[in-house]
Amino acid sequence: MYIRLAFKRNILDVSGAGDTVLSVAALCLALNLPKDVIANLSNLAGGLVCEKVGVVPLDKNLLRKEAAILIS
Repeated sequence: MYIRLAFKRNILDVSGAGDTVLSVAALCLALNLPKDVIANLSNLAGGLVCEKVGVVPLDKNLLRKEAAILIS
């Protein structure tokens, strides 16, 4: 996997994005994933929650789906 700096998103609200990025990064670190995977998944997760208004939980199924597209 390569490092992708940005993903196009329809941003509605950035509330909670930082918490999401840090949470996903911490989980990835705990799993000893490569740094490029950590960066990509964290960035992707942060963008996904920005598409909702307010502080919302990350939809793990959507993260899985979009990560699979990224990898392919």
